[in-house]
Amino acid sequence: MIILHDFGISLEEYAINGKKNKFPTFDKCPNCNCVASGNLHRHGYYWRNAIAEEKEVKIPICRIICLSCKKTFSIIPDFLIPYFQHSLEAILKRIEQFLEKKKSKGSRQLLAFYWMRYQKKLRWIHSFFVDLGEEMGLSNDMKKEAIKYMKMIRDFGESLFLRRLWGHLSSYFMAN
Repeated sequence: MIILHDFGISLEEYAINGKKNKFPTFDKCPNCNCVASGNLHRHGYYWRNAIAEEKEVKIPICRIICLSCKKTFSIIPDFLIPYFQHSLEAILKRIEQFLEKKKSKGSRQLLAFYWMRYQKKLRWIHSFFVDLGEEMGLSNDMKKEAIKYMKMIRDFGESLFLRRLWGHLSSYFMAN
């Protein structure tokens, strides 16, 4: 299971801190709700790539196991999208540059992949903002809708959007 967490620091700071980052503690297991004391144990770390616009670093991801239900959890910083190496900021920036017809760094194949995934999630993003109380409809102009929702995501806060979106409906942001 993945737990998105706001560490309140940038990717660079997280990478520098490494295993010394302030990982969250829990009062109860996120899965079975048993008391965490004596049941939740740090299960080690795994290393993954994190790619920002100009930098690529390897960062530690903390794993926790519940001795009661035997479920393991990965604590992912909220500046990363689960299962993606590029940071949330880098992906949104590339899509935004594409929508504004600006040149972006990186391969055009990767940009096409991100654009395709973003388009597939537009209705899902729309439902997220409607659930928050926004009253709006969807037009048939995908680029117009993509620009509108990109601005809404930026205004809402990218990391907060990702954390709040987690668990909305049955998938995660940019999932197939």
